[in-house]
Amino acid sequence: MRPKVNKDAEGSDQIPLFPEGLLTEPIEARVNYFKSYTIAHPLLMDAFSELIDNVFNPSNRTIQFLYGPSGVGKTTIFKKVKQVIIERSLPSLEADKGIIPYAALEAVAPDNGSFDWKDFYIRLLEELRDVAINHKVDFDAILNQNGFSNLRAQDPNRTLRKAVESTLRHRRPIVLMIDEAQHMMKMTSGKRLRNQMDSIKSLASQSNTPIVLIGTYELLQFTNLSGQLARRSDDVHFQRYRMENSQHMEWFESALYMFQKNMPLEVEPDLIGHTDFFYERCIGCIGTLKDWLAKTLEMKLLKGEKSLTIDDFKEYALSIDQCIKMIREAREGEMKLEENDEKKRTLYNLLMANVMPNQNCDENDEQTYDHKPQSKGHSKKGKPGKRNPKRDSTEGSVKEGEQDAV
Repeated sequence: MRPKVNKDAEGSDQIPLFPEGLLTEPIEARVNYFKSYTIAHPLLMDAFSELIDNVFNPSNRTIQFLYGPSGVGKTTIFKKVKQVIIERSLPSLEADKGIIPYAALEAVAPDNGSFDWKDFYIRLLEELRDVAINHKVDFDAILNQNGFSNLRAQDPNRTLRKAVESTLRHRRPIVLMIDEAQHMMKMTSGKRLRNQMDSIKSLASQSNTPIVLIGTYELLQFTNLSGQLARRSDDVHFQRYRMENSQHMEWFESALYMFQKNMPLEVEPDLIGHTDFFYERCIGCIGTLKDWLAKTLEMKLLKGEKSLTIDDFKEYALSIDQCIKMIREAREGEMKLEENDEKKRTLYNLLMANVMPNQNCDENDEQTYDHKPQSKGHSKKGKPGKRNPKRDSTEGSVKEGEQDAV
């Protein structure tokens, strides 16, 4: 049975197929077509629309978060947002050639365990097409009160930071987007996570540029660092398709069917006949599914295959252990976002100055906010190896109730 398919923008329910001429093209062209093929599935469009609204209407929310499980398709949104920004900025770009519509880069994972801000500033300046990056000078830092040069006072990181702020102010991008932003949380034990977030907030403030942080659920540690940050940030949750949600499973099957119709093969493969297996090995993440299908297609075409069976896909599927690891990480992040009675009670306790009305309090609830003062007395301990003083029983003395036993 053919699954339900979402209609396109023109109201048509026809699924576009790959060009038939691709079958005569080299393998590389056929594989590249499928890799570049994207699906506007519902959960992606929901997250994309919400993020676009936040980007173009930031108000006083200078920090935007987009998070979700690994492989859900966040990089696809990253690319689509850049495309939309360019389309909407064309009139401004024609009027002012000095404007850069957006700044976008990937936060590189550190080599030594701590995020490298200097490398980040250099990469950002390169993205902004800045010049003489290695010859930046901070005149405010090298001149002391008497106006004499003090080259030792110049900090390379501060110099690059001021250059980034100045360039962003003059180039006026609509937004600065940072993909894989969870890498910015990497630090040595001597640094605090809040310091990292304070640097990002200050960059947004000093440059007058909203910042979008895109990454995994690790970003949740950033979002709740302070009440000020919570007030000045917006969150977009790009979730995976959930098995317990029947509507989600219909959407997932529709996406799988569209991939099936657009694999450039002489014989169309049967994917939706094995929907449960494909869901299981991608845990409901369309990005992971797409990568898996693309790899199978490429490897089998190189081996001269003209069609694909379920055994071919099983050969390149993620192992069960890998899937267990992925779904555990995803569930941990999802559970942090779920609202439950315990969180509501905690909020109510705080709002009511740690007082919970009896009618709303379960018998097993504990008031964790009330702390009894400790006794001022101090117990005295004897020296090691020395017995504490006590009365020893004498021979022949018997306690009451033990006479019968004796």
